Amino acid sequence: MVIKVRKARSEKEAAMREKMIPELYANEYNSFIGFEIMELSSTYSKARIKADSRLHNTYGSIHGGALLSFVDAMAGATASMSGYYATTVSANLNFLLPAVNTEYIYCECMKLKTGKHILVFDIRVTDDEGNLLDSGEFSFFASKVPVLGDNLKFGK
Repeated sequence: MVIKVRKARSEKEAAMREKMIPELYANEYNSFIGFEIMELSSTYSKARIKADSRLHNTYGSIHGGALLSFVDAMAGATASMSGYYATTVSANLNFLLPAVNTEYIYCECMKLKTGKHILVFDIRVTDDEGNLLDSGEFSFFASKVPVLGDNLKFGK
């Protein structure tokens, strides 16, 4: 399912979205967890996943590993919107409340800093009521592989 996002601020942002969003949806894991992009830019992004029972842990809430990988995928996409594919350097997610009694889990990524090679994002994970479930900080390394380039493979 594609949710309508706000109009791109520039032609470059529109072109990167046009490339990134299909790549995110084509990923089998993202498809499995029900990844839905609500907003995607280099400074702010938002996505959601359905609180599907296939993602539950033994205790009936969404498994922390599923939440961490969801956030990592969204934050990585946000970092890549800066122009170069990015890879995770560090990931810190504080699990504050269990993800229960909600239809969707939302992830918001807000840019804190962009350096020459490192990008840092503030992360907020909420439920349908806006309750803060998880918070964290993710750092990414911007590769030399441009998002709008012809070559999608790292190391080439």
